Amino acid sequence: LFRPADFPEKGEVQSYSVGVQPIDHMLRIVPGTLTVVTGYANMGKSTLMNAIIGHALRYHFPVCVASFETDVKPILIDGLRMAILECSKHDLSKVELSDADDIINERLTIISQTVDEDLEMDLDHFLSLCRLAVVRHGVRMIVLDPWNELEHKRRRDETETDYIGRAIRAIKRFAKQNNVAFWVVAHPTKPQEGSKKIPGLYDISGSANWANKADYGLTYH
Repeated sequence: LFRPADFPEKGEVQSYSVGVQPIDHMLRIVPGTLTVVTGYANMGKSTLMNAIIGHALRYHFPVCVASFETDVKPILIDGLRMAILECSKHDLSKVELSDADDIINERLTIISQTVDEDLEMDLDHFLSLCRLAVVRHGVRMIVLDPWNELEHKRRRDETETDYIGRAIRAIKRFAKQNNVAFWVVAHPTKPQEGSKKIPGLYDISGSANWANKADYGLTYH
């Protein structure tokens, strides 16, 4: 039990632009919060995330990216180069890359996992690496892309919904304790054949907790 005076005063909530004009007025990068991004495969979520990460690297702060589905070189690095330099893939061979590479090498931390199944990364291991990134490199934003590439270890008699609720609480606790913006990309269930429904956070595989517990949500469609 506490009295109001027991709580420390906090300044205004800090937030940072995502650098993507059509959504810049609707969505911000907010340290201490969880943002969930969803959308069907091959719609362009990774391109959007590269744009947001590249903008954060260039204008805001160091970022840690868990790149589990995308090869770091050349795909991720080229994507961030394009975002930082605001150019197309075709133009990469024509522009000077050194300034973008300096930003990437100085401000980007990457979490990658081995293909050896015995060493697959669970949430606890992942968060321990995130903590190292915060301490060692001053990371203020963490991007997990995608959620399903982690090894999800449920407790005995724990349902998937219960597990995801527990996992999201751990992520939000980490975000608040370390004052980082935590972004998770999570795939929705596949639409029924012939359906063109735009997915929402309630359509993410596994649990309605994605919608109920996220601070911010974004569907890319």
